[in-house]
This record gives sequence, C-alpha cells and structure tokens, in this order.
Amino acid sequence: MLRNYTISQASNDEQIKIMAFIEKYWKSNHILARDKKFFQYEFLGQGKLNFFLAKTLDSNKILAIQGFIPYGTYPNCHICGVISLVHPNSKIPMLGVEVMKKMLEFTKPSSYCGIGTNPKTMIPLVKRFFGRSTGIMDQFYILNSDVKDFKIAKILDKRNHLALPKFDHSQKLKYKLITKYDVNNALIDAEIDIRLPKKTCSYLIKRYFENPKYTYKCFKIRLTELKKTSLLITREIVCNGSKALRIIDFIGDIKILSYLSKWASLEMKIHNYEYIDLLSSGIDASILNRSGFDKNLKSSGIIIPNYFDPFIRENVDIYYEKSEEDLILFKGDADGDRPN
Repeated sequence: MLRNYTISQASNDEQIKIMAFIEKYWKSNHILARDKKFFQYEFLGQGKLNFFLAKTLDSNKILAIQGFIPYGTYPNCHICGVISLVHPNSKIPMLGVEVMKKMLEFTKPSSYCGIGTNPKTMIPLVKRFFGRSTGIMDQFYILNSDVKDFKIAKILDKRNHLALPKFDHSQKLKYKLITKYDVNNALIDAEIDIRLPKKTCSYLIKRYFENPKYTYKCFKIRLTELKKTSLLITREIVCNGSKALRIIDFIGDIKILSYLSKWASLEMKIHNYEYIDLLSSGIDASILNRSGFDKNLKSSGIIIPNYFDPFIRENVDIYYEKSEEDLILFKGDADGDRPN
C-alpha cells in the first residue's frame, strides 16, 4: 500500500489547526485549545512550533500530533513529550508511534521524559517500542502541626497528623529568594546531580519567571559549610479558603533535600500553609524523610490532592515515562505543572 500521509514539524501558521484538533479530539475546554498566547508560550520554538504532525498528502488534514518541550537547543538536549494524539478514525497502524519516532529522530534527545502518561494507552507503547522506564510519581508531604481544620488535605486517620520532627541543626541551610537575573550565576555556582535532566538558564527563566499563568518562587539554597548552591522552585496553592505549598522543581545536589526541615517549618508558620508537598521520581525516600517528609501511601489515611484545576480532593496517581531508570523527575518537568 502506498503511504498516503507525511510526517513533519509544524510551521507557525499551523497553530490554529493544531488547537482545533486538540479541542475536537482531546478536550474542548483545554487551555491549549482556547488560549492562543499560552499555546505560543508553550510551543513556539526554534523558528517553528514544537509539534510534529502526521497529515494526509491530498488534503493536508491532520491525522496525529506529537508535542515536545526542549530544555535547551535541540538536537541533543533533554526533551519532554507532551500531547500525543491520533485522530480517532485513523486506520493507520501505530501512527502515534511513527510520529513520536520522527520527533525523536529530529530532536536527538540527550534524555527524555513524559509526565501524566496515560497508563492504558501510552505506557504499554512506550515500554515496548522505546524501552522507557515507567511508573507512578512518588508524593511526599509534611503537615503543619498547628493546623487543626484541613480544607485542602484530608486527614482520614487522625493518628497520622503527627507533629513535625525535631530539627537537625548540625548542618544549617541558608536560603534566599532570587530573581531571574540571579539564575545564571546560581547555575554557575551549582553542583548539579548528573541524574537530573540538564536545564539551561534560558529554559528556567522562561519556565518559572516568565510563566503567564502561574507565579513561582525560586530559592537559592546551600549548606553553610559548602559554597555550591542549589535551586528550589515552589508554587503556592490557594483553595477552599486555605493554602498549601508545592515544591515544583529542584536543580542541584539532591542530598541537600535532607536539610529542608527548618525552611519547611518557617514557610508553613509564616504563610499558614496546611502542608508542603513534593512530586518526584527517582529520589530515595530516606533523603526526604530526614527533612520530615513522609511518602504518601494509599494506606496512610491522608489525602494530598494533585488536581486543582478543577479541585479534586483525592489521591491521584501520576504516571511517568523516562529514558533512564535513574533519571530524577519533579512535577515541574514536561507539562506536569500547567493549567488544564
């Protein structure tokens, strides 16, 4: 059978067609289907849109789309896969896999990840055809022991509302808020774990300081006896008349996450947060346990929500895929932290 379609990177003037495809076959009120400026913020890349499209040869009709987010200049940077979608009436076998292969051949990623991967449709495919490591993101949390009436979290078993652990002050953590003008110097001074996806200064500034929808705080942190710094990115959640803090991303020495107790305690006290949570993959639980964070288990009797747009007061599993098993991911990777 002659191939009656083509696969190529999307041009800028195909944005409306892609948005219409998302609206019709993904979700009608999705932000990427209705917000032109946010779509451009997310996907306007190196002269083109960061999408690969399968289109009919005769009518140029879209058959499948594959979006991606680069952490630097491609080829040979970290790439995140986002928005994989095939026309529901397509009769072309494995078309979505073909489009993804084309995108990977073009971008030649140094490492790769996806967050929010569909466990029924995509997880089996990426394991089979791309050898991805897959699983469910780990969620860690630390509760504010001064809060008695939780409106975001839900304490099903009151015995699990434990007081904060005693702080270990043997190694003191220094931290301060920084602006986008400080990011480059902070990265120069950082000792970054090789298991973290490499993120350029321009990517971090665009992602966290110029985001049109979310407001983030970036802390430069280090232990007092060390010169090397790390970056901790957070986002405040306001919901049901209450507040919580989410650790969205981290760039630096993973071991420093063992020394967040005092920082976490002060943040919760000053801002009256119900809790602080962190979504990740690839971090040894003992590192965060030493900072007073517990892993959210189904048997814990505690609900720490993951969905806020709209708010769903449930524990929700977030699936991931990554190119290397030891690659460390956070909620801020891929499109794991964007409005729906």
